[in-house]
Amino acid sequence: MAVDLVWLGLVLLFAPVLGAYAKLVKDKRGFIWLTGAGALYLLAAAFTVEIEWIPSGLQYGNMIFSVIALIATFIGALMVAVSVFK
Repeated sequence: MAVDLVWLGLVLLFAPVLGAYAKLVKDKRGFIWLTGAGALYLLAAAFTVEIEWIPSGLQYGNMIFSVIALIATFIGALMVAVSVFK
């Protein structure tokens, strides 16, 4: 699970670079949302690292940051799609 979140976070962090390479960047606001979502996914991945035999509430941090990052990803993807098809 943590590896998936790390890869997703890294891909979203590199989204503005790939968008600039493909000349899709007309409005940077959507890519800023995607970059922020990538940082939140990396933060959620950091919360998945825990010691198994010590009870902790780190899993709640993983869930909260994953949901916030998912919402930011949807907002960023919609903004990029609107700017591309405009």
